[in-house]
Amino acid sequence: MLKGVMLVNMGGPESPEELKTFLSRMFKDPAILPYRKPVRHLLSFIISRSRYKKSWKKYELIGGTPLVQSTIKTSRALQAVLGTSFAVKYAFSYSSPDISNTLHDFKKEGISEILAIPLYPQSSFTTTSSVKADIKKVTDKDPFFKIAVQEEFYTHPDFVAFWTFNIKKHIKELGIDNPTLVFSAHSIPEYYVLKGDTYPTGIINSAALIAEKLGYNYEAAFQSGMKRGTWIGPDVREHMKTMAEEGIDNLVLIPISFVHENLETRYDLDHELIPYAKDILGIKNISRVKLPEADLLFVGMLADLVLKS
Repeated sequence: MLKGVMLVNMGGPESPEELKTFLSRMFKDPAILPYRKPVRHLLSFIISRSRYKKSWKKYELIGGTPLVQSTIKTSRALQAVLGTSFAVKYAFSYSSPDISNTLHDFKKEGISEILAIPLYPQSSFTTTSSVKADIKKVTDKDPFFKIAVQEEFYTHPDFVAFWTFNIKKHIKELGIDNPTLVFSAHSIPEYYVLKGDTYPTGIINSAALIAEKLGYNYEAAFQSGMKRGTWIGPDVREHMKTMAEEGIDNLVLIPISFVHENLETRYDLDHELIPYAKDILGIKNISRVKLPEADLLFVGMLADLVLKS
């Protein structure tokens, strides 16, 4: 019997109107805003309409969202590796097709046994747990499905190999001599950590596994936290300021919490953090490792997760 594989990512907007919908869906998610439903819906309405124009300018600057097409290419590459015994589809938490629609497509094909793989290497309440909740909404209403959800995969040897290969390639191509690796991950509210979210531990452990293979000095920090509330740190800006004061000025940035290029990599890191490091902190040599599309090592790791499941 044909089995299903559903790759799940955050999604991304491809027009200002889609961005408004994207923001609305994101801030309605209780994993993002832990408030009662009426409060979430009111805030999502306000935020999506007040923020989308300013946010869209950032997407225009980076040439649109790269995450959607990259996820689609990964899905197709995984399908090619797995062959005809599996049907591979993709879904997005905050844009189309959403999880419900993709599961509906599986059902139309008579596929009930599905492995869902959230494309988040280090699990968090805000990502993997949110995907699980969206799947549960469907399965609670429809007993047709038998869905397993893949847990975090940052310890998988092929994930470590994926990063070590691409970091080595980056260092060799740029001729960088003995850099300090700066692993940067998207921050989350400290509130979740107090509730038991293991994400920060996953980031620190993930950075250590990769740095150990490479043999370079390394640091781990967090990026893209919002102004309201307390977000986990150290903040990568403040951390790099300390490094600059210590005379460390040969840095390679690694966006360890992502597997596809997105707004946080191409805008927050490339257009804000790197210019800040060079122009304000005076760091002479700083660059970022890019995330390749449908990388063979990464796709091979996904295939291994499927086959072992």
